[in-house]
Amino acid sequence: MSVLDRKLVRELKSTRGLLVAITSIMAVGVACYVALGFAYKNLSTAQRQYYARCRMADFSIEVNKVPLAELAALEKISGVVEIRPRIQFFATVDLERVSGPINGLVLSLPDRRQEVINDIVLQRGGYFSHSRANEVIVNDAFARRHGLHPGHWIHLLLNNQRQELFIVGTAISSEFTYLLGPGNITPDSEHFGVFYLKQTYADEVFDFEGAANQVLGRLAPAVRPHEVLRRAELLLAPYGVLNTTPLEEQPSHRFLGNEIQGLEAFGVINPAIFLSVAALVLNVLMTRLTEQQRVVVGTLKALGYLDRQVLGHFLKFGLCIGLLSGVLGALLGYWLAEAMTALYRQFFQFPTLVNRFYAGTFVEGLLISLVCALAGSANGARAVLRLEPAEAMRQKPPAQGGPIFLERFTPLWSRLSFGWRMTLRNVVRHRFRTAAGIFAAAMGAALVVNSLMLVEATAYMIEFQFEKIQKSDIDLVFKDELGSDALGELVHLPGVDHAEPVLDVACNFVNGSHSRKGGITGLLPNARLTVPRDNQGRPLRIPAAGLSMSRKLAQLLHVSRGDTLVIQPIEGLREPRSVPVAEVTDSYIGLAVYADIHYLSRLVNEELALSGAQLAVNPEPRSMAALYRELKQMPALQAVTARADTIENVTETLVKNQEVFIFLLVLFAGVIFFGSVLNSSLIGLAERQREVATLQVLGYTPWQIGSLFLRESMLVNMAGTLIGLPLGYLLNVAITIAYDTELFRIPVVDPWGTWLAAIVVGTVFALLAHGLVQRAIHRMDWLEALKTKE
Repeated sequence: MSVLDRKLVRELKSTRGLLVAITSIMAVGVACYVALGFAYKNLSTAQRQYYARCRMADFSIEVNKVPLAELAALEKISGVVEIRPRIQFFATVDLERVSGPINGLVLSLPDRRQEVINDIVLQRGGYFSHSRANEVIVNDAFARRHGLHPGHWIHLLLNNQRQELFIVGTAISSEFTYLLGPGNITPDSEHFGVFYLKQTYADEVFDFEGAANQVLGRLAPAVRPHEVLRRAELLLAPYGVLNTTPLEEQPSHRFLGNEIQGLEAFGVINPAIFLSVAALVLNVLMTRLTEQQRVVVGTLKALGYLDRQVLGHFLKFGLCIGLLSGVLGALLGYWLAEAMTALYRQFFQFPTLVNRFYAGTFVEGLLISLVCALAGSANGARAVLRLEPAEAMRQKPPAQGGPIFLERFTPLWSRLSFGWRMTLRNVVRHRFRTAAGIFAAAMGAALVVNSLMLVEATAYMIEFQFEKIQKSDIDLVFKDELGSDALGELVHLPGVDHAEPVLDVACNFVNGSHSRKGGITGLLPNARLTVPRDNQGRPLRIPAAGLSMSRKLAQLLHVSRGDTLVIQPIEGLREPRSVPVAEVTDSYIGLAVYADIHYLSRLVNEELALSGAQLAVNPEPRSMAALYRELKQMPALQAVTARADTIENVTETLVKNQEVFIFLLVLFAGVIFFGSVLNSSLIGLAERQREVATLQVLGYTPWQIGSLFLRESMLVNMAGTLIGLPLGYLLNVAITIAYDTELFRIPVVDPWGTWLAAIVVGTVFALLAHGLVQRAIHRMDWLEALKTKE
């Protein structure tokens, strides 16, 4: 080992307290990069493999009923590689042990196992056998939630008849990676399941022999789906096209894609904050270290060591920190990725979703750590090398004193105590160190504010959507449109206090070159159970004519209040209509459009009809149980959704899991506060040992001396925190813009509570760091510090 390397080892040992502070910040940055990178690749790899295994459809088209013989023309469309017709219907699930509503989606599969588009992956049991016609394969998450196994019997209401089905297996499929039931925004395996029937049995039960109501298709690579779907719709128009969905609009695919894109974005923002702080703090340390060893550097150069050798020695110091931080951070990142992947298994259904080791990402984390360490070390190491040996071998002259600018304000300065004058002078005279501390505290505060604002925003979104806009206790969807007299029957159901009609019309919205697929919900003008709101939360009346459109959809269509657009219903006569935009509403989930139910009925050339209903009910358990018993026996129902179940599910799966991530981010932000304060204070203590010793000789206790350092730390920390509060707010605004999608919009909430929390977090971690500084002051040998250095 060379002389310089032995010197390096001694310096690393002597500064281990400072190294812990810097290493922790840098390691957290690397951990964020590696964890998010691993999680991103875990999800994207699992998605790619899953889609290939199940032969995921590139598009789906839903029709009323199309003969299979008529689908040959569809395969001849340029770009279409393969099609698969199937039967799809919603059903009501009747489980004896469950009183609440359970919705199901029934799909047909070939009687004999073969590769098909949107295939299944068996989890337990097997495929259909020759023994029975009424065999069923159940979605695995639903089966596990309700304790169902192969060999059990289950009852479904199919085509208005209660059918008993024998479970032969459980399975998952790529089209339901993110399994959403009617009216839900998060997976709810307790109240929604998918059931696969034999093709021949589905033909018989639904009277669909030789016909289908859904067509799945795969496209050739690089083919644009929209042109293919336009031509397919024209071919299938005589059979009542209900909906066309390219893969990019498929609900499960969109939710999974949004999550993958979010990981990619956060994989840049969060690590950049930590690593920039670490590089700046390391710069402060290296500047102090090189200044402290000024005489040593001059002696080395006088003995013949070249500038590059001395520079390399100091850069090795930074590289050691970078290497240690990189290794620790990468290992921590792998562990965090494992936790994130385990959490994703609760949201997404994959055959295999494991935390793989990606050597490329691991090495990238190490290299990023080393580069940041070099960047932080280079400036401090280069400063001393500019000196000639003779000049460097002399002790550095004391820094020039003199009054600071604050002393010009005599009335204020004269009122300050001796301790505060010392604190302010030290803060102002060490400008770069102070700036580094303020920057670190600002970044830490910004992370805390952004994290806590996301928690508040989620809670506000749920409250706004399910307490202010959607107030119904039970939402019903009918299989077919019913007359207005159906509402009178619903009112007389057990426990129903109030009922309102709903008419949903799927359509295309067109404004010149801008178009979007969506739907219009027809409500009573004085509706109480769905109340559109503006961005101030004020209720808006359903307009007598025109549409009340969500702000997001209005932006996508480039329309505003008073403009006119064209709607083209997907069902019925499909005649285009010009309608005005009467109101622009605000919501954070989906693209809601409302209209007066009578006005909407006239638009689609229909008499007043109901596609569903909203109920306000008595929450008393016996009343609810009686109501559910009645609803289970109603063959006209396609889906039943309870608002309480939706809110509970969203809270369980979204809010509580989000709180885990937020806790980690706040903890990591605390590492910035802790590491920055500890580094700055220990450097200051090392530089001011004679000053501290002198104060002890003059009679100051260690606690009084520590209070001087505490004031300095808290002053810098608080200044940075106050700067970081608006930065965190702006970061949150940027994230809400990035996540402003058609599925979700994150609201920007009042930041005052989160600002107070950020100040508390910064103060707590700064006090923890000062505890170590106070310990160092108690242990300092003041007699040794007072000895004159020759």
